[in-house]
Amino acid sequence: MEITKTLISLGLSEVEAEAYTASLKLGGATASSIAKEMGIKRTTIYTILKTLTRKGFVSVYFQKNKRVYHAVAPQKLPKILEKKLNSLNEIIPLLTSIKKSGSHTFGLRTIETKDELENFYNEVLDEYKNKEYYAIGNTTAWEEIAPDFFKKYRKQRARNKIKTKLLLSSDSKSINPVDKSLLREFKYLPDKYKFKSTIDIFNDKILIVSPELSSIAIVIEVPVMVDVFKSIFEILWEIIE
Repeated sequence: MEITKTLISLGLSEVEAEAYTASLKLGGATASSIAKEMGIKRTTIYTILKTLTRKGFVSVYFQKNKRVYHAVAPQKLPKILEKKLNSLNEIIPLLTSIKKSGSHTFGLRTIETKDELENFYNEVLDEYKNKEYYAIGNTTAWEEIAPDFFKKYRKQRARNKIKTKLLLSSDSKSINPVDKSLLREFKYLPDKYKFKSTIDIFNDKILIVSPELSSIAIVIEVPVMVDVFKSIFEILWEIIE
């Protein structure tokens, strides 16, 4: 559910997000009523509600000697998050001073879930504004991993003035969008080349996405390999009509 997913991205666990929406729906209720609404044991709800209260998502009132839990109005949630963001901004200089000077991470890392993959691409939207990156891929296999997300991602990418050059498998033609406003240039590889993976080639890293990997994707942050992949892409781009 989109509501639960968004609340999780704001720092709640899945069960905390469900408890918040249940208490919101009930408009103020006892712990046992919220547990019943969620379909969980009453003994487990108290810890969840205590955490939600501490995080500022739920308030507790005493009515007729009973604890009644009220979800904080949705309109107030941005204010809660704003306070957290302000606290983070205050310690950024301190964290920066702690970080080892000149340090940079090189090597391989895995992306295990769709949420992690979506986070990676959301970071690209910020990092690559007014820039360009390359991709070699299968549009169908890539889009099927998270259809709604990737359709929105293309549009957000264009709004951020991020250009892409794409070398696509021939079976991508059926769903590959041709809208020029998406700031995409693309060419199709010969029919005999079949694959389900997608390789995104950025200035400082490579992302390999494949439904056939044990992990959903692999990030390669090795400068020499990035240079090789970029050169191979550029050679293929010139050769393919």
